Amino acid sequence: MADRPAIARVCADAFVDWRGQEPSLVCWSPGRINVIGGHTDYNNGLALPAAINCWVAVAFRERSDDRVHVRSLDFDGHYETTLGSWPAPQNSWQQFVGGALQVFAAEHPFPSGFDAVFVGDVPHGAGLSSSAALTVAWMNLLRTWTKADVDEWSLVRFCQQVEHEHLGVQCGLLDQVASHMAQAGHVMRVDFQDLSLEQVPVRLPDVSWVVLHSGVRRELAESGYSDRVRECAEGLAAVKQLDPSVVSMRDVTLDHLDAEAVWGRRLRHVVTENQRVVAAAECMADGDLETLGRLLLKTHDSLRDDYEVSCPQLDALVTRAAADSACWGGRMVGGGFGGCTLNLVRSDEADGFIQRILGAYREEYDLAPRSFRFRLVGGSQVEG
Repeated sequence: MADRPAIARVCADAFVDWRGQEPSLVCWSPGRINVIGGHTDYNNGLALPAAINCWVAVAFRERSDDRVHVRSLDFDGHYETTLGSWPAPQNSWQQFVGGALQVFAAEHPFPSGFDAVFVGDVPHGAGLSSSAALTVAWMNLLRTWTKADVDEWSLVRFCQQVEHEHLGVQCGLLDQVASHMAQAGHVMRVDFQDLSLEQVPVRLPDVSWVVLHSGVRRELAESGYSDRVRECAEGLAAVKQLDPSVVSMRDVTLDHLDAEAVWGRRLRHVVTENQRVVAAAECMADGDLETLGRLLLKTHDSLRDDYEVSCPQLDALVTRAAADSACWGGRMVGGGFGGCTLNLVRSDEADGFIQRILGAYREEYDLAPRSFRFRLVGGSQVEG
């Protein structure tokens, strides 16, 4: 069992202050970065995610009646109901929590009501998967409490179901897999076609993963994310008509694509991104920083030009980072349309890098950017 992070201790203490007794279970689940493999998960592709040392924590204790009372410290709110009665959510966090409870209880009914508190330090709207960390934490806690027979892939599918049915975001499984299945000091080479997973050791000494938040918040359900899912599906259908031997997205090659069509550009990103994932995994295992940096920059170019999910602010951060001697390369991360960039930076120059890039960025944009430095951690844990 990994050491309980500080945010989990804060959560447990808040439960004691609220209910006057210790929680019976505490769960924490991490946010994630995705080194390479943007928008490939829902296209049966490859990705290279890892979990990072920021978490969402839930502290929990069952009740003797059928009341359910959930308190959010981050949003200073409450969600209250009784078993089997799920009130309409009043805000986004209630959509996630209420959705998680409904999805799990539909398959594995709760034995009683419960009290719970949750809090997190994963930046919201930054493309670091605060939402996945939240649902993964809840699903792990509920599985432990109910002793339900839920395997690892079923658990992450439950989390995905919450996004699909309760948030209207047709996401893949990348974020949930990263938060749940990560191993400290590793990235995961995940194949979303056969659901295979390989833990790849990261042999990059004296390197920092620096995340720069553009100050532009994105909301996936209100962005072009769903459009990209639809465009890729339309593209695959068009390719299948041209070549009946194509069964899935992984059968598509560059020769199949109409470069003038929107779907052709979308699928060109997917095909070339899968190739970059394979190359990047080898770079991380071999410690090849120069090639890895170039791959990061190529991924950003592809997400900007072919997939069109970047924005001027993200492009500015990546361009400035690429020109800085302390950085091997960077790219936008997350669903896009705002959020963060991920940068591969020399550890002894990371502070100066952050000051230079964000200083120049503030002169160009009237926004409030932020920076984060992360280490790679293991996946979700339950204590109790």
